[in-house]
Amino acid sequence: MAKVAKLSVSRISDKGIVAKVMDFYSHFSKESVPLIEGLYTQDVEFVDPVHTLRSILALKAYFKRMASNMLHYEMRYIEVIEGEGCAHLSWEMTFAHKSLNRGKPIVVRGMSFLKFTSKVYYHEDSYDLGALVYEHVPLLGKLTRFLKKRMQQ
Repeated sequence: MAKVAKLSVSRISDKGIVAKVMDFYSHFSKESVPLIEGLYTQDVEFVDPVHTLRSILALKAYFKRMASNMLHYEMRYIEVIEGEGCAHLSWEMTFAHKSLNRGKPIVVRGMSFLKFTSKVYYHEDSYDLGALVYEHVPLLGKLTRFLKKRMQQ
């Protein structure tokens, strides 16, 4: 069930940094993790609903853990808005994780905000943490879905 796509340094070297980042996440796997050295600064700040990481070493360790537990992964970009030194990317990620949803695929929509010069020095991901995690943990999932329904009334 695992989808593994190869990403080589030569394949991304002729592109701008935003295209390189998109290519990296489109082909994310255990094998691609070392490529972040060419995308992010050493002191990168990476923020998402779960983490705030403040170095490329911390980001690399996080990606290694994440990739080692994935059973399936796909990234689809919906819209890209690029400005001077920054970009907003909206995306839809489909993945399967050993510990979530009994290993079945989960689909999550999100957005990434990037700040960069020749490399990314700030990366912030926004997504529904409930849709990503909480709804797929047995007891917590039932409670989260119940609370969402109550809030819709």
